[in-house]
Amino acid sequence: MLLSTLLERERRFKIALRAGIPALVFIFVVGYIVFIKDTAITISIRDSLIMGGIVFATIYFIYFMLELATKGTLLDKETDGFNQNAFVDVIKSHKPKSIALLALNNIDAMNKNYGTHKVNAILHDIIHALDIYLTQHGVSNTIIGRYTGTKFLIALNRDTQEIENILESFIGQYHEISDIEVDYLFSVVSSSPDQDKDISFLLDSVTQNFDHQKQQNKIIVTDSAKEQELEVMIKEALDSRFLSFSFRPLLNRSTDEVDIYTVSPKMILADSRELLPREYLPIINRLGLGQVYDLTLVKQVVNTASLIDDSISLSFNISPFSLRDRGFLKNAFEYIKKEQLDPSRMIIEIYEKNTHHNLDSYLKTLDYIRSKGVRISMDNFGSSNSSFDYIKYFQFDMVQFDRDFVRRIDNPKSLALFTSLLKMCKELNITTIAKWVDEDSQKEKLGELGIDYMQGFGIKKPISKKELMIQHN
Repeated sequence: MLLSTLLERERRFKIALRAGIPALVFIFVVGYIVFIKDTAITISIRDSLIMGGIVFATIYFIYFMLELATKGTLLDKETDGFNQNAFVDVIKSHKPKSIALLALNNIDAMNKNYGTHKVNAILHDIIHALDIYLTQHGVSNTIIGRYTGTKFLIALNRDTQEIENILESFIGQYHEISDIEVDYLFSVVSSSPDQDKDISFLLDSVTQNFDHQKQQNKIIVTDSAKEQELEVMIKEALDSRFLSFSFRPLLNRSTDEVDIYTVSPKMILADSRELLPREYLPIINRLGLGQVYDLTLVKQVVNTASLIDDSISLSFNISPFSLRDRGFLKNAFEYIKKEQLDPSRMIIEIYEKNTHHNLDSYLKTLDYIRSKGVRISMDNFGSSNSSFDYIKYFQFDMVQFDRDFVRRIDNPKSLALFTSLLKMCKELNITTIAKWVDEDSQKEKLGELGIDYMQGFGIKKPISKKELMIQHN
């Protein structure tokens, strides 16, 4: 039986006792007066009112306690696991060694094909199967709760490596529930000795890491104390604007010259470590500093562009969340104006796997950015359906094709699709870019296809800021 069910039964039993005691006392008093006390009973109007008030108060109190028991339940109604608030309260007192997040990765397909009622039944079966499986592997009284939707939080007194092994084994055994295939993903974070202070950090870590690295099958964070230390160092580096750039040349095929560079940022920590965006961005987003980082990035790119030839443009990635914020855009454009930089030398790269739910509003934002003179490029074009949703309704200046098109350029099917997309972009007057060009054969083939720009080790290697200044100042 789930620990959540046991604790909920215990809680309701205690509430029932609290509700029943006044009733038992009242019954005892009435019984004593009627059956034991050897006196004649005369009930006045005042006595009737008192007795009626006692009965009403008792019944109301019992009803109130039962209502409280229902509203204050520890359980998630679909799965019988702990609800999110109850999960947090329980792990504060139990102090588990690690917290894991287990999620269903194919929930959209399941909802479309089987309906929410069937999916809820599967969620119920999964959480019970997981509890039984953990018990069979020597892990008893596991704290299992529902985080949101199809994400489950699991608190265990086991090391992360043991949890990893158990969850991988569970996924292998329960890849089908009720004859329905289930695709799982999980993340694990270990706690620190000072867990009372960092419980929210643990939950944020396990969920943020999961969301930002969803393409991996598993994510293991072995020491949350080190993660907290890293978090502090990243925040300090951001406050000090310790960003380092390398610049990837884009060769203009029509002129055979480089007139665009892609900016590749790194963060420099106090201990001289260099972190890539995939390492520090999840932490920055978890701290709610995404817009602060993006504005810092914009300012440093603008400063760099102002030091080199006007013929050179810089392309860089900005979070879609920052782009949707008018306050961020106002600050960015004011800085560009202050530095007297031609906005067309700034190329913002955007990439989203899913179409934004409020597409009309987002497209108006993109139109506003282009009206200021800044060019917009779609990154990883052709890698998801959202790419085509955006291209249908918005006039992009550039598209950067997904790397698979270059890597599989000799594959007939991939080449046919690539050729069609290139033709479409030409007809829409969109500049085309192919990255990850590492071989001469790829370069030659892309030239035959009429690509506008090429980038990769087969074209030119990335250069430092110092080299950029020497070449283009």
